[in-house]
Formats: sequence, structure tokens, C-alpha cells
Amino acid sequence: MASSDVIQQIKARLDIIDVVGEYVRLKQAGQNWKGLCPFHNEKTPSFMVSRERQIWHCFGCNSGGDIFEFIQRLESMDFPEALEMLARRAQVTLDKVSPAESSQRLRLLHALEKAQMFFQEQLLKSSLAQTVRAYLRERQITDDSINTFGIGYSLPEWDKLSNYLRQQGFTINELVAAGLALKSERGPGIYDRFRERLMFPIADAQNRIVGFGGRVLTAEAKEAKYINSPQGPAYNKSFLVYNLNRAKSYIKEAGYAVLVEGYMDVIGVWQAGTKNVVATSGTALTPDQIKLIKRYTNEIRIAFDADLAGRSASERGIDLALQAEMEVKVIILPFGKDPDECARQDTAAWQAAVAQALPIVDYAFKTVLKEVDVATREGKKVAANRLLKAISKLPDPVEQDYYLKQLARVISTDELALRQKFAQLTPTKNTAVESAATPLPNIDRPRLMSERLLALLIKFKRDWNELMANLPFEMLAGKDLSELYKRLMIYYNKVQDFDIDEFRSELWAEADLVRQFDALGMMGERDFADYDETAAVKEAQNLLIQLRRHYFSNELKQLSLSIKDAEKRGSQEELASLLDHFNKISQQLSNSQN
Repeated sequence: MASSDVIQQIKARLDIIDVVGEYVRLKQAGQNWKGLCPFHNEKTPSFMVSRERQIWHCFGCNSGGDIFEFIQRLESMDFPEALEMLARRAQVTLDKVSPAESSQRLRLLHALEKAQMFFQEQLLKSSLAQTVRAYLRERQITDDSINTFGIGYSLPEWDKLSNYLRQQGFTINELVAAGLALKSERGPGIYDRFRERLMFPIADAQNRIVGFGGRVLTAEAKEAKYINSPQGPAYNKSFLVYNLNRAKSYIKEAGYAVLVEGYMDVIGVWQAGTKNVVATSGTALTPDQIKLIKRYTNEIRIAFDADLAGRSASERGIDLALQAEMEVKVIILPFGKDPDECARQDTAAWQAAVAQALPIVDYAFKTVLKEVDVATREGKKVAANRLLKAISKLPDPVEQDYYLKQLARVISTDELALRQKFAQLTPTKNTAVESAATPLPNIDRPRLMSERLLALLIKFKRDWNELMANLPFEMLAGKDLSELYKRLMIYYNKVQDFDIDEFRSELWAEADLVRQFDALGMMGERDFADYDETAAVKEAQNLLIQLRRHYFSNELKQLSLSIKDAEKRGSQEELASLLDHFNKISQQLSNSQN
């Protein structure tokens, strides 16, 4: 596995702001950066990233860590996968690891990468691929696009790829798990899953090939026109958006993603200059795919194929995008059966259509009013039913109000009557269920006061010993905070100047304490950015008094219960001791309140 030197080298070359910023829209807030947490739903940013410490922490879901933990959590990777991805980005060479040290999924990804190289070599060099090369020229697919998209060809032979990969050291079980081969029903052998097909590699957002789409080219073929890799350890279509690996930076730059149906559409419009294009690969959008796209933009512009507009699967994807509060627009093709054909015939017309995309409900209005005569009684009824349904899918009541007014105007109908009908389509939400799904946080005041006090100790590097002499470590809420406080006090007694990195290195073997220390450090920067040293001392004194009061009050409650129990049992000696202790604690509480 990787040495700590390699890990530190990767961290030194990669800025956490750049890594996290690819997934989260960050805004600078003082010394730190903040944004909406990608690990839980929130409307107010509680996710913070520190460039100085190269760490992140969310104060909403209490998760945090470094770049490795961020990538592992967000991309559902194990550590070897995250290490390889970040090493590649940092241009750090990793020592070769044995198969036993590499994770199973990483082995499969390596097999898929070699398969892509094999397929592309056959396309470019094999005499059996001459007709395929001619087909690509006919479709105006350039050599540059073949290289950019890694297009290849699977030979008609039954086991050409399998034999090649087995020579590279991959096992039969690995080839089957990677979706590259199938086990023979007639014996112990395997055969290639993809044969005599144009091959489109499918990569995840980190540019790792996780599967393939294969297109048959002969019209008389009995098999399906397209087949994709099967669901497995490497390939999960619900979490994949075709071409997102190449398009994500262009999407962020443009402010929206262009969504088309398939591989050829993506390549065709890419060649026409639309680089912010992705595809669903012929399936409806899933919630996870929408979350992937939403990392980079809040707007999608959908280019329907000519025969696609009425499909319920596509409508379901649009509904999910609207529920995720994304802006959805529709690109109306001026001609052609699909975006690829339109873009190839007239690049300027295609680009104009993208620029003039209509908001989804405007598109619904345009479509319905073209198909229905709203001058008739029946036409008004049909138009109202269809357009009220479209309006009901908008999550924003302000938008709903705008379109209800517009509908009343265009079909010359009383607005109140429309609103009454609309109310029947949008039942009142179950507030009891909603509140149960998002409970209010349970605020533990002693814990919060303890965290704030430690955050002050970490942020303001001064001699706290005199002030803290009145706060034994057991008075802090939580064993973790008590332990961290104890270690801080030991460190303050030992050194002249507080060094965050040095203290953190002393905790390195205790991951939970390191994580807690990092979170408190960021809390200090967040909550006490405007404090000077005088204000910090005053706040620490106030917190110290409150913690002492809480501790003594809690002690008195426990002693009261013990005294009642001793009275019931008639244990006079124990009762006298408890009463004496009670009086001493009461005096300490009284002193702390003065």
C-alpha cells in the first residue's frame, strides 16, 4: 500500500479547495470557504473547507476529513481507488501493488482500461474493421473524436478479447465480473460479451472506464441494436452520465448541461462545438444521475429526438429534475431526426436552438397550443388539463402563480376557476410526515459550550493555564472533549508557543481525536473571526462559568437522588457523608454564580 510519504506528496500537490470545488460551489468566507454540503440536504451552507489546514468539515451532519476522505465518501470509493485517482491528478507515481494488495474493483477497472485500448487498436488497425471505419467516415466522425471518445471495435471472434486479457494476468472470474465475458453454458470456458460491435467506452466522472456500450452496424442483425455492460462491481448505470468526465468543466463554464439521448448524439454535437453535452444512454434520468449533474450546474437543456417528446420515461426524468429544483429547458430541433443529424447539417442552427431553449412549462404551452384549438369549449378543457398538470410539477409557488395567470389569459378562462381545479391536482403536503423526516436538531447546550471553549483555546494561541485552572477536564461534556481538553492543557504546559501542526501530529494515531480537533479549529475560525484577544478571554470566562454551573447543578441532582435512597435504607453514616458532600458542592455552585 502507499507510504505516508506518497500520501503527503499528493496532499502537497493538490489544493483541497480545487479538489472539493469540482463538486461543491464554494464561496470564500474569511479564511475559509463554504458551500452546501454534498452529503446531506441543506439550504443554508454549513460545509466549510480550510485551505490553511487542507481539511473540510460540515457542521450540519458532523462529517469531515481530508481530500482522501472527501473523495472516498462522495465517489463511494475505497482507499486504493481514491489514492490512485488523486495520485493521477497530482502526477505522483505510485509503486506497483500486488493483486493481493489491490482492491477487487480496482482490478476490474484496470481490465476495462486494457479492454478499451484493445478495442481501439482493432478499430484502427484490423482489416476486419474496414467497413466500421467507412461507417464512421460516413457519419462524419473525425479521427480526433475517435481518439477523444476512445471509440473501438469488437471483433467477430468469440474469445479474442478474453484471451488477450488472460495473457495480461486477469482471471476468468475478473473478466466476468467486469462485464467483458460470459461463462459458457457448454463447459468451463468463457466467451466475449461484445462481438462485432462499434464500442463506446463509458467512464465515470473521474475519467475511469467502468463499462461499454456496443452498437451493431448491420441492419439484418438479430441482436439488439445497442447492448451495455451489465450491472456489476464496476458498472452501475444509475450513477453514470455519459461524457460527464469530459463535459463537467464546460458545464460549469456555460452554466448548464445539454442532455441528449445517446453516444452518437454526444459526439455529433461535441464536434459542432457544444462541449457541455451529456447523455442518458437511452434510459430515463435517475435521482442519482440528477445529483451527479447538479454538482456542476443547476440547469439542464434537453434535446429531444423527434420521436422522444411524448415518452413517459423522459417525462419521469424531467419530473425528477424539477423536484430537485433544477431549471429544465427544452431545445427544439429546427430540423433533423436527432441532435446529431441537426448539428451535422447546420452547426449555426443547432447552436441557436441551444441558446433559445424554452423553459419546460413554456415548451408545454407552445406544444399544447399548437395541437389544441382553445377557441372551443372542449379545447379549453383539454388545454387546461394538460397545462395545469405541467404547472403542478414546478416546485416554486411563485412560478406556479405566473403560469396560472398566463393560462387563464391564453384560454380566456376565469383565473379563480383554474386555481380551484389546480388545487385538486396539488394535494396539501402531510406536514406531520415532513416534520418527522426532518426533525429539529437536539441542541445539547453543555456540549455546545464545551466545543466553543475548546475552539477558542485552539484559535487564540496564548497562555490559557491561569484561566483554565478553574475548569477540571471532567467538567466538559463528552469523554472525547474531556480527553482533547486534557491533551491541550498538557501541551500548553509543555511548550512556549502553540503549534497546530505539531499538536495535531501528537494525535495522529487517534483518528477520532484528530477529526474532532480539526472540526473545532474550523469552528473557531467560523465563530470567532471578529474576536480580538480581549473578547476571546471574556468569552472563555463566560463559557467557563456556565460549564461550572452546569456541572455543579448536575452533581447536586445526582446527590439528591443518592440522599433519598440513603434515607430509605436508613444508612446514617452514608447519609451524613452525602449531606456533607452536598453542602460543599452547593457552596461551589454559589461561588460560581457570584
